[in-house]
This record gives sequence, structure tokens and C-alpha cells, in this order.
Amino acid sequence: MSDIAIRINDVSKMYRLGTLGSKTLHGDLNRWWSRVRGKEDPFSSIIETNEINKVSTNPYVWSLKNISFDVMKGEVIGILGRNGAGKSTLLKILSRITNPTSGDIKIDGRIASLLEVGTGFHPELTGRENVYMNGAILGMNRKEVNQKIKEIIDFSGVEGYIETPVKRYSSGMYVRLAFSVAAHLQADILILDEVLSVGDMEFQKKCLDKMEQVCRNEGRTIIYVSHNLWSVEKMCSHAIYLKNGRIHQNGIVKEVIATYSNDLMPA
Repeated sequence: MSDIAIRINDVSKMYRLGTLGSKTLHGDLNRWWSRVRGKEDPFSSIIETNEINKVSTNPYVWSLKNISFDVMKGEVIGILGRNGAGKSTLLKILSRITNPTSGDIKIDGRIASLLEVGTGFHPELTGRENVYMNGAILGMNRKEVNQKIKEIIDFSGVEGYIETPVKRYSSGMYVRLAFSVAAHLQADILILDEVLSVGDMEFQKKCLDKMEQVCRNEGRTIIYVSHNLWSVEKMCSHAIYLKNGRIHQNGIVKEVIATYSNDLMPA
């Protein structure tokens, strides 16, 4: 994997809608015993892929089904898809927030994730304290964070509130600091969800410029999910279109965007 940052091999993720577990002790024991023996989940053969506009009597759905692709080091890959297509599930698996039901992922490097407002910061800690906490999570010591913290605060534009607990931040302030932390600390791979849409236009452009800079000058890898097709075309070297939990298209950015745009147009 010398040139591969992320290898995703036949990854699937199953959820039960509206509840945790299998609802019965018998069902939970069956699933546990299957995992112990290395067998397939006994419910997996009867479930369907997730389609949010389709009513199903089956409580089990595949949020992702048989996803495989590689991400090369220094690559910026755009992930497209409608709501419910499996984009956020994929990013949570890559960020190790949740585990896949089946398949495996190999990652070469440290990951910084910016998935949604509220993820990655402790609400009771100040902005400054959260910067140090995130650095520690990435394996950086205090001296290393000290070398970056002025740049982080200046880029975020929230210096007037850096000693305030982040629970008092607006969503825009939160995203400004969270992006700045992710972009400036020593992560090899950045995973960015649609959260950049929370910020104002000026800050969005600032973020896109920063993403270009860290890829061009630092060789970092970025996985970028957005409904903003212009930013995907501007930033990404190739794109993947997820549809109902499966890869519908994987290839040249303009071609993937064209397919996705055509699917969005009413028949």
C-alpha cells in the first residue's frame, strides 16, 4: 500500500430501522453467535438496500452494500449522492466512528474528520482546549500544537471566543474552528462532510483554497462529500457516485457529475 492511502474492500453496513439490536433476545443471540463463529449475519440475506423514498416492511436495510475502491495518497476524491445514499455512513466507517458489518478497510496515515457540527469537540472545553485535545488524539504533543495554534486561531477567525466553551459557539463559529483544526494539525487524511455549507461564502472559499494548498504543497489526501457540484469539480481529481448504498459510478469528475445531475432531473 505504499501509494495507497485508503483501501476499501467489499464493505457493507447493515442497520435495523428505528431500534437497536434485533428487538428480541433470541435474535440478538443468533447474531452474536454468528459473529463468534465468523459466519454471516443470519438476517443479512433477507434485507434490502436503503431507499428513503421506498416503503418497506423489512426492518433491516443495507446502508452500504459491497463498496470497494482505493484512494491514492495526495488524491482529492469527491463523494456524490442523494440523501440516504450512504455517504455519511461511509465517512463514519472511515473515521472509525462505526464498524462495517462486513468487509475490511486499510488506512495508511492519521485521519482528521469533520463530519457534522458537534463531532470532535468537547462542549464543556474552550476552543483553545479543544485544539490541544484534537492534537493529542492525532498523537501530537503540546509543543507541536503550540507551533500551530496561532495559525489555527488566525485562520478560524474566532480569536475573540477562543477561551469560551464551544457549547456557546454558533454553528458557523464551530465549523470555522473545527475546519481550521483539521486543516492545520498533522493529519495525513482529511475527511470532510457537507458541514462547510454552514459557513458563509467567504469562509467556504477560504476553506477550498486551504484544501488546494494542503494537497498541492503537503500531499495530503482528502475525501470530500458535498452537494455543491461546483466545489467538487474544482477540488477533486476523481469522484464516486453512491446510489442506494452502492457505487453507481466511479471515475472522471465531470462524467460522474453529469450522471448524478441527470439522475436529479425529473423524468
